[in-house]
Amino acid sequence: MFCNRCQEFWGEALSRAEIPQIINSCVDVRWNHHEIVLHQSIRDLKTASDLRCRLCRIIYYTPTEYEHDKLLKDVDEPLDVVLSLNTANGPHPVLMAEFQAKSENGTQPIIPKRWVASCSGLFSDDDLATTLKRSVETENNSTGSDAALELAAFWTKTCINGHEKCRAPTSHGTTSFVPTRLLDVSNGAIRLIESKSEIRDGTDRSFIALSHCWGLIPIIRTLTSNYDDHRKGISPERLSKTFMEAVHTTRKLGYRYIWIDSLCIKQDDGADWAAEAATMCDVYQYAALTIAAAHAPGGDVGCYAERDALLHLPFFIELPESPASSKATRIYFTSYGRVKDVGGGDPALYGRAWVLQEQILSPRMLIFDGSQIKWECLTMHGSESSPTSGTTRHSLYHKHIRSGIMDDFEFFDTPADKTSEDRGFWARLKHQYWCYIVMDYTHRGMTKSRDRLVALAGIGKALSRHTKNRYLAGLWSEHFTTGLLWSLAHNEKFTMSAADNFDVDKNEKIRHEEDLAPSWSWASVTAPVMYASNELLNYDRICNVVNVSVSGDIDKQTGRAEICGHIRRGYVNAVYPYAIREAAAEYPHMATIKPAGNLGREEMKFKGRMFHPNDWFLFSEKSPSTGKSDASDQHLTTHGNFRLVRGTFKPDQIIKPSQEITFIAIAQQHFGAQLETRLASHQDDDALKVHSLVLLPTSRVPGEYKRVGLAIWDECAWYGYLCGWKDARDRIVERPGRWTEEGKWSKEGWLDKVGRKLWWDDLEFYEETKKGDHQHEYEANCLPDMAKYHKKVVVEEKTVVIV
Repeated sequence: MFCNRCQEFWGEALSRAEIPQIINSCVDVRWNHHEIVLHQSIRDLKTASDLRCRLCRIIYYTPTEYEHDKLLKDVDEPLDVVLSLNTANGPHPVLMAEFQAKSENGTQPIIPKRWVASCSGLFSDDDLATTLKRSVETENNSTGSDAALELAAFWTKTCINGHEKCRAPTSHGTTSFVPTRLLDVSNGAIRLIESKSEIRDGTDRSFIALSHCWGLIPIIRTLTSNYDDHRKGISPERLSKTFMEAVHTTRKLGYRYIWIDSLCIKQDDGADWAAEAATMCDVYQYAALTIAAAHAPGGDVGCYAERDALLHLPFFIELPESPASSKATRIYFTSYGRVKDVGGGDPALYGRAWVLQEQILSPRMLIFDGSQIKWECLTMHGSESSPTSGTTRHSLYHKHIRSGIMDDFEFFDTPADKTSEDRGFWARLKHQYWCYIVMDYTHRGMTKSRDRLVALAGIGKALSRHTKNRYLAGLWSEHFTTGLLWSLAHNEKFTMSAADNFDVDKNEKIRHEEDLAPSWSWASVTAPVMYASNELLNYDRICNVVNVSVSGDIDKQTGRAEICGHIRRGYVNAVYPYAIREAAAEYPHMATIKPAGNLGREEMKFKGRMFHPNDWFLFSEKSPSTGKSDASDQHLTTHGNFRLVRGTFKPDQIIKPSQEITFIAIAQQHFGAQLETRLASHQDDDALKVHSLVLLPTSRVPGEYKRVGLAIWDECAWYGYLCGWKDARDRIVERPGRWTEEGKWSKEGWLDKVGRKLWWDDLEFYEETKKGDHQHEYEANCLPDMAKYHKKVVVEEKTVVIV
């Protein structure tokens, strides 16, 4: 396992350490700094590496390929390979390697110290230690090797036999669920079977599911025309590399059946596809294991990857035996050996929208992730380098949704000993996790936009079994008003995993060619959506939801939301998010640039003023016509009688500036900013921020509308006031000349400041309100008091139907 020099290093390090007789954790061992010259040439280091010394193998591959080619090219040149045990970071020491060149004046580093491995704790699992020992000693140059799959089998067996939390749910059915069809891969054959008629009662019904990318190269599919042939048998040569390796893994893990979507669903039979899609949540929840071909963008790549297992697997150090201990104490170190995929992005699989529900619903996943296999279940996660711990790709919201699906209690509830205020907060927090799921999902790539609703339906269906809330085309009944407040972003970016996999530039239409969800659902648009996640916990409802209904199939639904609220009407000269690609052609001067974190570059110009669409929108209560002969919509976008309202207007589609639109107030919150820090605050005397849906009549039935956007009215603008600083330094209306070509603001001169005070019209709709003229207290979860509105604001209470 270790060469002679490494054994000497550990012997000396252990002799210098303070080791108590009873060790409960690695913290009990007090290491001291230790350093030696391990080898005196690259050739000596490589020789030890080739003889399978664990440490020397890792150290040899620590330099980059460039450093090996340029700095360490002469393998016989005298140099010192220095190995040190660094204890500066507390009880978890770190192994570091340094390459030093020799000269007449001594040595100097040519490659500075780098981490090689770190102490990860005590290791007490003898079965796992035996498995890892075999992984090191046997042929293991592929993630599909027998040694690698033996570790996978260990994880699977440990979870199924010992993890209570990971067992299939029983509160909503029977644990004997099996999909309609499976692939039987026993006896060296591969055959499509009808489960109900071909799996006898009392026999093992366990099956594995596959999560994979279809890719650009066509893969084998079950069709009406070849269904009978597949029932007789499928030749291995016809399978993609990913499918064949998934079958091999299934057999090695001791299972007979595997479910693969393209083969177990008739892909050209719409009725069969819809029926099977409706059971998708059960397929992944009840699979004994889901195999994830994470790194493979298509079936031609496969599950497995060639690699050097010695660079990934942990190694162990046995401490000297103590009379107080019945067996040897092992401490394990996790390798930091440099491999080609270090620093790479997310695997291709995690960028696909369909895969999110496979990640969330599967209680166990065996992940083929490039040079390592990894494990994730509800109880633990691990990898070959850190078999019982390490990082996970599941974000916090993933974990909470997964737990909600597996646990047998009301998802939106909280322990009964909490106060009513706490219980309300807890329910909002759980809904915030759902909103994160929606953002994550819509930012992933999807080949067919018509799958927008169905590809998340599995999670919705599974979660609905654990709540009294109704799942309504992607929204939840008890949090319906908050769920309505999604939008297409001007410049906000979702920064979680897989955030950039949706190709906006190729998404030519923002609406589906054929409606597949109600307009109030985020599924009604084809691009990524955003929720104001940092505000979700502070919304108060200011409308009454009279009734909401949804009907249709799992992949296509219609809906009707009847809402009573305060209505305002007017005209808007919309600034369009980059995601609405049609706007770039029709109104290019009113379309923002592609979101890239360049805040400020999205500034818009109108009548010699410059503003940011997150701070202002162009509004008129009356027709914006200029009275000129050119009354076209193009003319109105540059010369219309619009003024600036403090807030933001986020359209879902192109809206003509000459078309009157209806606003209905949905929610509001106290929202201010501390003068010193500009951090958001939510005090009772802070100004009111109102969130409203933007509606257009359907022209089918009076009072029936379609959602076409979201409008947010800041600093009491909804009520006809401006209860904020008119000259707030970060929200001021600027003259375009202040924005330089270098991307910086030029300073205002004294003439600019005088002009702003005396004669320059900044086009703001409302004048700054004197303190005390507008009261900000309100009662939550009911319609606002009409007395809060400025006398010039035209508002009415009305019930509308949104479809």
